[in-house]
This record gives sequence, structure tokens and C-alpha cells, in this order.
Amino acid sequence: GSGPGAHTALADVSMDIPDGGFVALLGPSGSGKSLTSLAIMGLLPENARQTGYIILEEPKGELILNTLSPKEWGKVRGKKVGMVFQEPMSALNPIMTIGEQLKESILSHQDIGRAAAKKKAVVWLDKVKLPEPAAIYQRYPHQLSGGQKQRVVIAMAMCNHPAVLIADEPTTALDVTVQAEVIQLMKQLQREFGTALLFITHDLALAKLIADDFIVLEKGKVVPDLITPEFKAPNADPVANPCLLKVEGLKVHYTERSNWLGKQEKVFKAVDGVSFEIEQGDRMGLVGESGCGKSTLSKCILGLQKATAGQIWFKQQELTTLPKQQWFDLRKSIQIIFQDPYASLNPRLPVRDLLSEPLQVHKVVDKAGMEQRLKRLLDQVQLPHTALKKYPHEFSGGQRQRICIARALSVEPEFIICDESVSALDVKIQAQVLELLYELQAELNLTYLFITHDLHVVKSFCNKVMVMQNGLIVESGAAAQVLTYPQENYTKKLLSAAPRSLQE
Repeated sequence: GSGPGAHTALADVSMDIPDGGFVALLGPSGSGKSLTSLAIMGLLPENARQTGYIILEEPKGELILNTLSPKEWGKVRGKKVGMVFQEPMSALNPIMTIGEQLKESILSHQDIGRAAAKKKAVVWLDKVKLPEPAAIYQRYPHQLSGGQKQRVVIAMAMCNHPAVLIADEPTTALDVTVQAEVIQLMKQLQREFGTALLFITHDLALAKLIADDFIVLEKGKVVPDLITPEFKAPNADPVANPCLLKVEGLKVHYTERSNWLGKQEKVFKAVDGVSFEIEQGDRMGLVGESGCGKSTLSKCILGLQKATAGQIWFKQQELTTLPKQQWFDLRKSIQIIFQDPYASLNPRLPVRDLLSEPLQVHKVVDKAGMEQRLKRLLDQVQLPHTALKKYPHEFSGGQRQRICIARALSVEPEFIICDESVSALDVKIQAQVLELLYELQAELNLTYLFITHDLHVVKSFCNKVMVMQNGLIVESGAAAQVLTYPQENYTKKLLSAAPRSLQE
């Protein structure tokens, strides 16, 4: 840009994606990766000033994308150039069923009837490995897990066989087994339709494994290489302490009704008889594939989901029968960092208000100490103090998640549930956040339940781990023991799907 207050977000970025090629675009949060993809899709904000050319080579000749009118873009976007966004809820309509959205996408760009479009939509739901595709077709986005929603978005982007597919961190929210399946699916699509793929990621190891070539961005410029330091597990574990959280026989069952009489057709068992203990000072990992019940379990602990049966004890309080008025004081002790930062931050509030609200509600600091406390929180999550004036949409996905982490830490809780809280961060920032959480544990005597699909995070951060499958805990124990000598076939499957370095 030019003029006073202008900020150069991308500077002289050039790249070539060959026909049928697989190119990875790498870089830390805020480096300009997503902005590059938005430029290619013609989705830059109105105040953005763009120079240079984005050219799509076609049999009929060159198509200069950044000169297209909005009407012309309607014929190109989704048909010739498809995109999978990082956050699935930003791409899905919450008041339309999954099937209607997928069918609408197909009908917009393919000359087929509604019945054929519905059939094709169900086929694509099956292709992206969603269970019971016909049932998923009838559901709404809020009824799916984060990973399942992202797979729907991938199906929507792929169903019209675009010439170029831009995938912005498409597998970040997926567990390792589904991640491998989705990448394999993208490669199959390439071979079948000659699709060119721009794969945006912060995972250098993944890029080297799957891409034909990769481009590295840092601070809006193309750089020759990116060094991603590995992080190591802290050497010392806290000494065994009294039990902080105890779960006994927890069940969460949903009744699915499918006829107008309301007759019970099927019971979905999200959590089916789970029991475990978390001691004070633990860093307990909870791993499993999308839809296994991990997030439902965390919502029960927070009182956000009613249990069908069982008990949850936090210190000396039984939570499943706790009156609403007693939850207010308890919420200061138990905090959560959700998986999707975009959904958990109010887009109308600046960061200053987002962080100060819990401090005011729980009276953690007075007005005089507020500014110093807010700046300290931003320092802890590696964000500049100028972030206080900005709104959520002005940050990258990784930066938004760090704001969520700061908000959870603001009231100095005893117990923090991290629901995929580092999955959207690049490796460098991920390491810093995990190190920060460990330092805060030592300083404030914190306890963590770390929900993740990333076995690297479990190995590097957690001292204990539970493996969840279909609503059940199938294996648990010391993290090093479970990851090195797994007993259950499902745990072995997760490990075999993980990058090789985890098994060394």
C-alpha cells in the first residue's frame, strides 16, 4: 500500500504452480500465507491495494484473475479455482443442512438435476471418509465435530473438480489417521483431473513429505528456507499430588429421531461409560480421532453438556448436579481454550475488551492494574501491545488462538482444558505456547487436560495420556509408556499413522 498508515502485507511475491502440480506454501502465523490465497481467490478486503498479476493458464488462453469483475468471478470461483479455508465454520452456513450446502455447490457449477446432485453430494461425503454419509447429509454444521466439519468443506471444494485447489491448513484440525486419508484423497483428485494444488501449511515435515515443491513466506516475503526448531518435553514431572478431577462412569447419549411421531430410532453414544482421575499438576493428554467424544467429555466437565449418567468430581464438588449459581465461582477455577478461535471470539469487540471482560467479571485486578495485566498477557502469548486496539478479523488464525489462550489464562485458573488449542499454530509458535503453559504450571500450580489429535504434542508436553475411541477410554497410562509400548490395536493404528519421527 501507499500513503500514511499503509502497511505492506505482501511484497513482490512470485510463484508458479504447474498444471497438476502439488506446491506447499509455508510460513509462520501472520507471514502472509492466507493473504496470498485470498488474493488468488479475489477475496482481498476493499482497502487492500494490489499490484502484479495472477494468471490462470487455460486451453483457450490466459485468464488474469485479478482483473475479473464480480460477475466473472462468480463463474470462476468454485468451478475453476476452489478453496478450503482454515476454519470450517467460516465456510459453512449454520442454518442449512450439510447436504443442502453441498448440493447447492454442485448445482451452481454442474448441469445436472437436483436428484443427481443429491446423489453426488452423498458420494462426496463418503469420499472424504465421513461415517454414515446419508445421515450426515441431513445434519447441520453444529451437529458435527470440528474435524468432520472440515471434511465437509473439503468435499465442497473438490466436488466441482477445479483446475486449481487452494487448501489453507486443510488438515490442521484433523486427527492423524484422517489427515493421511485427506491428503491421499487430494493426490487422487490431482491424478484423476489434473488439478493443481496449493497446500498452505506451517508443518515443514508434512510439506517435504507430500509436496513436489514448496515456497516459504516470512513477513510477507518469499525466503529461501524456514528453520523450524523442535521442542522437547520438560525434563521434570511434578510429584504425584492429590486428585483434582475424578470422572466415574460418565455417559452422554443422544437420541436421534427420524419420524414425525418422535419415535426413537437410534441412540448415539458420544461418551459411553468413561472413568479416570487427573491429579493436581498433571498434564493429561486425551487423544483420539474426530468424533470419538473428546470435546463432548470436556463440555461435561465445564457444565456445558448434561450427562446421561455418571459423576464428575472437581476437588470436593460434584459437578453434574451443581446448581447454576455455584458455577459462577467455579468457572474461575476451570477454564477452556476451544479448538476454533473464530467461533469463540466476539468479532465486534477489540482485544482489550475481550481480555479485560473476564478480569472485571471475576475481579482479578482493579482498574489501576488492568493495563499492566493486559500487556503481560499479550507478552506471554507472543503478541505485540498494539493488538489491544485490534479486532479478531485483523489477526491470522494462529494469532487469534493465542488471544483465546491469553483470555483463558487471565483469571489464573487451577485447571485448564485445552481443546486442540495449539493445532492451528505453526511449529515455532506451538513450541513457545507449550513452553509458556509449562512455565505457568510451575508458577501457578496449574493442571491441564490437553485434548489433541497430535501425538507429537502429547509426547513433548503431556506426562500422562488417555486414548479415546467411540466414546470409550481404550488405553491410558504414562505418556512415554503408552506411546512407546502401546497395548491396544487402536493406539498402534494412531501411532502408525503419525509422522515417522514420533516412533523413533
